Amino acid sequence: MKRIQLLIVLALSLALLGACSRVNYLLKQNNLAIPKIKEINGVKQLHVSDEPFLIIGAELLNSSASSVGHMKNIWPRVRSFNVNTVFLPITWQQFEPVEGNFDYSLIDSHIKSAKENKLKLVILWFGSWKNGESNYTPDWIKTDMERFPRMVFKDGKISSTISNINKNCLNADLKAYKKLIERIVQTDKNHTVLMVQIENEVGLLGGSRDFSPEATELFGQDVPDELLGYINKNLNKLKPNISTPYVNNGKKTKGTWTEVFGMSPNTDEIFMAWNYAKYVNELAKAGKAIYNIPTLVNAWDASGGNLIPGVWPSGGPNYLMLDIWQAGAPDVDVLANDNYSPKFGSSAANFVHNKNPLFLPEACAIWMNDTISAGPKAFFTFGHFKAISFSPFGIDHHIYHGNHPIKKAYEVLNNLEPLITKAQVDNKINGFMEGDDASPASFQLGNFIFKPKYDLQKDPVIKGFGMVIQISENEFIVSGNACHVSYESADPGKPNSQLLSVEEGKFVDGKWVKKRTINGDEFGIKLPPNPYNLASDVHLNDVTILKVKLFNY
Repeated sequence: MKRIQLLIVLALSLALLGACSRVNYLLKQNNLAIPKIKEINGVKQLHVSDEPFLIIGAELLNSSASSVGHMKNIWPRVRSFNVNTVFLPITWQQFEPVEGNFDYSLIDSHIKSAKENKLKLVILWFGSWKNGESNYTPDWIKTDMERFPRMVFKDGKISSTISNINKNCLNADLKAYKKLIERIVQTDKNHTVLMVQIENEVGLLGGSRDFSPEATELFGQDVPDELLGYINKNLNKLKPNISTPYVNNGKKTKGTWTEVFGMSPNTDEIFMAWNYAKYVNELAKAGKAIYNIPTLVNAWDASGGNLIPGVWPSGGPNYLMLDIWQAGAPDVDVLANDNYSPKFGSSAANFVHNKNPLFLPEACAIWMNDTISAGPKAFFTFGHFKAISFSPFGIDHHIYHGNHPIKKAYEVLNNLEPLITKAQVDNKINGFMEGDDASPASFQLGNFIFKPKYDLQKDPVIKGFGMVIQISENEFIVSGNACHVSYESADPGKPNSQLLSVEEGKFVDGKWVKKRTINGDEFGIKLPPNPYNLASDVHLNDVTILKVKLFNY
């Protein structure tokens, strides 16, 4: 009898073990499909279905995704630009119009439509804050100022921005955000949603900090030990506007915000950044407990650092406050650069800090007549900064017409994506763009030094750009437009170099397919590879891929 009981227990144990193994196997398999950020050789990349993925993206105008009907014709139009990922908002105001009642119609429709159009999504949660204000909060939040208080300016005027320290504000936003993530899990069976952006360009516009009685009381209290511990541990890695005042004020391990950092608008912004970061991190942490996909927060950049916080949203994850956000929001994967700066490359470089990868959810200020720079900036961003994402804002604006040059540039980037992602982690890629001070004048790949040149005859509106990818010891893929690339040996023992061959073509199913061999009057690394130097030969959408072979002697 005991032997039978023992056999039954053993059989049940084996069955249970098998069931658990099966569950764990399925969980593991499902987890492989979940988008995630991976770091390889110090380079962070987004992986989708466990493969590296470049977000060759575009963001919609703010109001477009507010209507299923309005989006009907936008989906195929966006896809026609060779975009692979769309950034679109889900707004708290529409998602929870009545407290406790959630409307899932927009998120359900957008996920379904994106999948049908073979597009991925980054969902932008316009919750408590958007562009430094709280215009996307529901009416029941806006009108109940006692329960959901606003920030107050130094002169006593009440702002339109809800508090970042009030628990009622946090808990209401948190409840709605969790419902959104739960719905994505229920609806998105094919992992169409790659990432979630929490809020949008947070911070306080018009003032350096919140001067409400509650915030002023908190500002007079000691800096949290958590932040001081992070600062001391990472002191040599911090940006100067954080480390310098901390050191100059005696590197205190205890003290109020002004005692630790001094009395300045910079200290006000540090205080604001900490409270924003802690608030947003609560959402990120809760969301990941439901569905562990990557999160980002994006920044209205700090205007080059020449002005004072409040001109830009004070306390947002701008480049001056990256350290505070990394300390206060560890569950946020990426601090993203909304880059509308005339000094595009410098703004991008400011965000490559302490393992924060470059990620651009918004670029190209169409309201400043920046209407054709998306292609050059995308090449420069992916090649030079090894970025995860590039995305112009307002892709559904009529300025992005059917023959817009972004279409060809994105076609080529999609073609080169496997090479780009591999070259990023192997450090065998660089990109360049005419007219940008941060663009390299020269760079070395393997045993060769490359120098981009922009002296072709062309319409002044056309700016040269490109990237070089090393694919073997002496072979390179060169792609771009309106430029040529000179080369020289980087090997002192073999100081001479020569071009052996140039082919124009593209990759098909991972294999190079030659269109033609370039020689004679066209021989050289020239984009496009046309003979002579005629202005009429250079067009905005003439983006070319060349495979070149060099040797040293």
